[in-house]
Amino acid sequence: MDALVNILDSFQSGWKEKKYAKDFIAILKEIVIPGYPYLESKIENHKAVFTKEWDPLFSAFKRAHIFEQFVPVEFGGQKTSELEIYCLMELLGYASPGIGIIFVSHGRAIDIVCRGNETQKKDYLPRLIDGHLGAIAMTEEKAGSDASAIGLMARQADHHFLLNGQKIFISNSGLAEIYSVLVNTKGTKGPRSLSVFIVENKTPGFSIEGLPEKDGLKVLPTGRLIFKDTPVPLTNMVGEEGAGLLLTLGVIDQGRIHIAGICCGLAYRIFRELYQYAQQRRQFDHPLTSSQDISFQIAAMFSKINAARGLCLQAIEQVGSPYYRVYSSQAKLFASQMVMDVASRAQVLMGGRGYLRNDLINQLGADARGMEYLEGTSNVQKMIIASELFKMFQKEKEDLGNPGS
Repeated sequence: MDALVNILDSFQSGWKEKKYAKDFIAILKEIVIPGYPYLESKIENHKAVFTKEWDPLFSAFKRAHIFEQFVPVEFGGQKTSELEIYCLMELLGYASPGIGIIFVSHGRAIDIVCRGNETQKKDYLPRLIDGHLGAIAMTEEKAGSDASAIGLMARQADHHFLLNGQKIFISNSGLAEIYSVLVNTKGTKGPRSLSVFIVENKTPGFSIEGLPEKDGLKVLPTGRLIFKDTPVPLTNMVGEEGAGLLLTLGVIDQGRIHIAGICCGLAYRIFRELYQYAQQRRQFDHPLTSSQDISFQIAAMFSKINAARGLCLQAIEQVGSPYYRVYSSQAKLFASQMVMDVASRAQVLMGGRGYLRNDLINQLGADARGMEYLEGTSNVQKMIIASELFKMFQKEKEDLGNPGS
């Protein structure tokens, strides 16, 4: 992992020397990487239950103040730049992509709260900083890519909204204590009918169920959220009523870059494992790397990883600009396709070992396949990119029509 640390440090010189970064890297080396093959979770009695490797890992993250890095300084945290968060994500992708996604979901909940009012920030940010995990809940059975079709209804009753419906495929299910939930508050389909509420895990009428076992990302608790007349105070609505979709799409743009970073770290791990194997494995009295075909495939992998990382860094440079969405989507599109290609090629080049269920390359490959579905599939990213390009083209036409502007 040292090689990857040095690559990331080259983009922000001196980052690896910061105390939290040193502590974080040590945790990954000493606990996460050795425990990766064994870290798993399941949902029992509405809570996420982990294998024994989880508790010392989570405690180490808290002691190292890692959760503080996801909250901006002005809100009491230690986050200073998007690039530093990206570095954490790529390292997590190398060590354990599932844990990386746990932090992505947590970070999106923080972003939602940071867009709330002062009372909400005061009530929830200290808990999120202290390691009480968050999650964002958007997806439903009939509302995946089409978020405007959200069916989870909220009906106002006195000083509360009563929530009824379900969410599915929610990361951090049963692990999070604070959920940012996208709901329909007006009873009609459409983007202006959606609002965001903060829902705590112990709210009456709120329960969590597990889903069938995933192929990869075993440590990530993924489940179904069920709301039955769940009372949520009016004061827990984030932003204005009807502005929920715009609010959540804004934070998802950030999540896409982080998912792309995890893809880059995961692909680099696969590349390193394959390269080491190819140098040691001998055929016809020569290492596999002496084969021009195999060496060309490895070279192509390395180039694609660096191309994906370049798109991520370019997207980070666009934070706050009108082009942020298109750049974050293209980074996620390219990186998620890249990591699946790298994993597929590595499994073939590893021969029979790559097909063994508990082999490291097979486990990493299963994680790689899961990256496609997070923060929007490839087709969703293409829709976003096409839509943003059309807007850019229209603006260019308007500017040409107004030469004085």
